[in-house]
Amino acid sequence: MAVSYLNSRGLKIKKFAVILAGGQGKRFWPVSQPDFPKQFLSVFNNTPLIVQTMNRVKSYFKKNERVLIIPEELKKLTYKYIGKEYTIIEPMRRNTAPAICLTAMILKRDYGDGVLHVMPADHLINPQKNFIEVLKYGQELAKKGHLVTYGITPNRPETGYGYVEIGKGIGVHNTIKAFKGEGFTEKPSLIKAKKYIKSKKYLWNSGIFSFRIKNILAEMENFIPEVYNGVMKFIKTNKKGYFQKIPDISIDYGVMEKSKKLCVVKSNFVWDDVGSWLALERYSKKDKNGNILIGDVKGLEISDSIMYTSGVPLKAYGIKGLVIVVSPGGVLICKKEKAPDLKKLLK
Repeated sequence: MAVSYLNSRGLKIKKFAVILAGGQGKRFWPVSQPDFPKQFLSVFNNTPLIVQTMNRVKSYFKKNERVLIIPEELKKLTYKYIGKEYTIIEPMRRNTAPAICLTAMILKRDYGDGVLHVMPADHLINPQKNFIEVLKYGQELAKKGHLVTYGITPNRPETGYGYVEIGKGIGVHNTIKAFKGEGFTEKPSLIKAKKYIKSKKYLWNSGIFSFRIKNILAEMENFIPEVYNGVMKFIKTNKKGYFQKIPDISIDYGVMEKSKKLCVVKSNFVWDDVGSWLALERYSKKDKNGNILIGDVKGLEISDSIMYTSGVPLKAYGIKGLVIVVSPGGVLICKKEKAPDLKKLLK
């Protein structure tokens, strides 16, 4: 049985860190592959992102409070990197809403109610102390029935992230403030992103959420009954066909954008979803010509470019503003501004 904490009524409510580890990381192709996706890459801090995520939550969540949700094909690889953790297996990839629904229903069956802290396995967050402090506050808000998302104060007009609009304040813990959520917005144009920053009413959507099992399942049954019913039938019958028919839909689009219970915690940790090869510019030292060169790389008359190789010698002459990546899985060459849209190329 998972360790519990007491809520304001003295009733025991369990807590779980739910780590979504089934992503494909297509924007890190060709190094990221379906059988070895982004969360296993050691491009940042020389440690696989999934290992960094697991280490981050261990100080607050005990072993039986940490839950990994992964597709069957990544089971062996996941265990290789982080050992045998409490794991829920998706019969196939169906985006975050079905994954969270499956996890919530299984945990409800096995433990009753509880607070789920849902997070991707492939983000960078620091310091750990601040992250846990913010989660604890979000936990208290989730116990009261809120669907909590964690917003990040933008430090640049980023067009590769989604944003969440904040409304009136609904609480404060130390210096951490919570607001009523007024809705999400998809990746904006540069002009809109600049307006969002200027207004101070928009935060980056971190993709990290906290909610009670009973609340998120009720909202799913209301807003995405096809997901709710499909997952329930799969659990009852263990027939993959039911899961296969479930639409591919994110928790953001399926529930969080529609719910009236949305709450945004303005977070005080540094967050980065390291969503494309451009993230290297934030974590790697540039040479005098603005290049990032990683691996057996040599360039002549090159500028403002990213060159990465995981073994094969890579040489370039007379280029500007390109991303070039060489790995056993393939070769990528694109303009830097196209790197965040790499999924279009891989369809």
